[in-house]
Amino acid sequence: MRVRFNQFVFDTDRHELWRGSEPLRLTPKAFRLLQILVENRPKALAQKELYDLLWPDTFVDPSNIHNLVYQLREALDDGGQAIIHTVYGFGFSFAAAAIEDAPKACSWTMIVSDLQFDLHEGENIVGREKDATVRLDDPSVSRHHARLIVAADGVSLEDLGSKNGTSVHGRRVRTLDRLADGDTIVFGTVAATLRADRGATSTQTA
Repeated sequence: MRVRFNQFVFDTDRHELWRGSEPLRLTPKAFRLLQILVENRPKALAQKELYDLLWPDTFVDPSNIHNLVYQLREALDDGGQAIIHTVYGFGFSFAAAAIEDAPKACSWTMIVSDLQFDLHEGENIVGREKDATVRLDDPSVSRHHARLIVAADGVSLEDLGSKNGTSVHGRRVRTLDRLADGDTIVFGTVAATLRADRGATSTQTA
């Protein structure tokens, strides 16, 4: 989720909060509180509900929630409670007008040293053959070493019975295995990194 409000950008995927071009630092709990309030906007959440979400099965001092709200207001320069609104005797709500970026479909690439291979939807062969989408001219790589399957919901990897194997973060892969952005895959002895481009093409008023 990437939300814009006032001069701020709040990105939960990247775990970042920005004021213009300036990154703002929040403690993990303060960031989580902001995420909860933004996701539930404009609904007011009771303090008890916030406690249960922030500290499940843990007893904490009742002042902790107010300390987190203070941190958020300091970071957001929200002395007038225009962003984090106190519902007296009840809890808190996210009160600012927000615009949520609608993500476009991911485009995926495989990075090998200084080479970049663009992956297409469907099957992408990794190997030494000239027709491979990700062509790795290395003796440890089989001609048809593995395949990457790109779908709307992500990328899967399958080894094709290669001689020297395929691994993800040191774990051997044989059948279909789901991958994530930033995963390191080793084909034989050749290391590669999967990358996703998650730009945004449109916005939705929230």
